[in-house]
Amino acid sequence: MEKSPLISIIVPIYNSARFLHRCINSILTQDYLNIEIILVDDGSKDESPIICDDYSKKHNNIRVLHIPNGGASLARKKGIEIAKGQYLSFIDSDDYVTKNYISALYTAIQKYHTQVASCYVQITNANNKIRIEATSAISLLEKNTLMYRFFHYEFWGMPGGLYKRDVLSNLYFPKETLCEDYLIKAQIFIQTPQMALIESPLYIYEKHEGSLSNTPLSLRAFEEFKNTFRVYEIIKQKRPQYAGLALKNVVETCIKLLLMDTLSKRSQYAIQYKPIHKFLKTEEYNIYNNKYLLKKLKFIALTLRYFPKMSIIYNLILH
Repeated sequence: MEKSPLISIIVPIYNSARFLHRCINSILTQDYLNIEIILVDDGSKDESPIICDDYSKKHNNIRVLHIPNGGASLARKKGIEIAKGQYLSFIDSDDYVTKNYISALYTAIQKYHTQVASCYVQITNANNKIRIEATSAISLLEKNTLMYRFFHYEFWGMPGGLYKRDVLSNLYFPKETLCEDYLIKAQIFIQTPQMALIESPLYIYEKHEGSLSNTPLSLRAFEEFKNTFRVYEIIKQKRPQYAGLALKNVVETCIKLLLMDTLSKRSQYAIQYKPIHKFLKTEEYNIYNNKYLLKKLKFIALTLRYFPKMSIIYNLILH
């Protein structure tokens, strides 16, 4: 494409050596040529730093940043700080993209003059064949439609999108690594509640053992509550018309944590559960009157608020 703007593609990397070649090669074969690739090595302990440096020696448009481990969110922030592109995209190091990923997203932004474009994500397992589709329809999502779908667990990830640089300024990037993208995307959609959507799966997310989404009950598991709660607090202040939707997600997270693992295991995290019980107590009225929460979830949340040991019964019923 002639006279196309520079697009920076930021790849946060942590111990991804076995997937890294596939990821980087899928970026290097993009049919959109004016790109720079920023590989942010987030304190990897495997061969990832060596692989990154080897690629940077062979390709003038690849830069490498080695930083102490701080999580994918902070790694993306570091990448943004040194990026030179007018637009930015993010690809996780164990994922990969179709060759028209960037060009399609840029076309979508140009069509609707938005600051954000996204595509569908194809979820696959190792060794499964992926579906390569021609780019299909591009639609515009805005205001209530966008926010309703967002708060119903769509478009949460930073990967799978293209962003005008301006919308990434002055964002809060949490150190917590569960639901951190949800917090960042909420801040973006508060600024610009519209998005061009490509109705094709141009981003391939491969599920494998060790994925961040496969999290057992641990100290880290409570990061999900912290970030969903932060979103609720921000939405109440800046977009109160969507507070009920944001509350729904916090409550669902609370229930997930309150029913996770066994009662014996949960008793080891009494301190971490205190903010959750406090939240359920403070928001009891709003939970009861929330039109977006299923009745059974309201009942479970409010029951567990008073009778935590009822979780044994709910575990049997729900599982």
